[in-house]
Order: sequence, then structure tokens, then C-alpha cells
Amino acid sequence: MTGSREPVRVGPVVRDRVRWSDVDLMGIVYYGRYLRFMEAAETEFFRDAGFSYDELAQRHGVWIARVRLECDYRAPARLDDEIVCRAELRRLGGSSMTFAFPVDRGDGTRLVNGALVLAAVDRATLRPARLPAALKEALAANG
Repeated sequence: MTGSREPVRVGPVVRDRVRWSDVDLMGIVYYGRYLRFMEAAETEFFRDAGFSYDELAQRHGVWIARVRLECDYRAPARLDDEIVCRAELRRLGGSSMTFAFPVDRGDGTRLVNGALVLAAVDRATLRPARLPAALKEALAANG
């Protein structure tokens, strides 16, 4: 997915529990619900870097769009399991960012290897845009 490249920056660890709404009839986490954990880690990654999505839109005129998602499912999680996730910035380009999302059970078992590519789009036109220089500088400086 993201290769063996070292992360440019690693976000804070996010911990949560599997909830009733996360599981399917087999009692395991429904595959699409892992996005909830990855989204929480992504949000905390940007918050930790000093950039909320609202600030990127309002102050810098860009939305951050999701353009590619990959998930390799390794082991199941069940109701009330602790989930541990973090966002790892693997590549910082001119208009896009590539992240890895290791998702583990609280006991250290790897559940999912996720990868996500985000791209900047102009808020008004939704056309591709460059990542704001302030964001790139903050992410590169805090690796």
C-alpha cells in the first residue's frame, strides 16, 4: 500500500471502542465502519498540526477531498474491543497527501492496514488546487 517509506509525520494515537452500531450479524465490525476510526485519526492529525478543516476552507480557500482509499483487513474486531488508530503522513506532494492508517486492537493485534490519498480542491470551483504553503510547511517541519 504505502511501501516501507518512513512517515513524514505521525499523528496522535486515537482510541475508541467498538459500538453496537459498528457490528454486523456475525458480531464483528462491519468492514465500512473502520472508516470511522480512520476519520477520527485523520481529524486529530490535522488538529495536532494546527489546521482544522474549517480553517483550510475559510482561510486558505481549499477543501481536502478523499480521492483514493485502500483497506487490507487482517483480523476481526468484536463488540467492545478497544480500537487504536493513528494517521501517518507518508507522502506530501504539491496538491496531495498520502496517509497510512494502521488500525489495531488494544492488545496490539493488527486489524486493518488502511491507506488514503487526500487532494486539495479549490473551494469555489472544486477544481484541483495546490496544498496551502502554510499547511505544507507545518507538516514538513513537525515530522
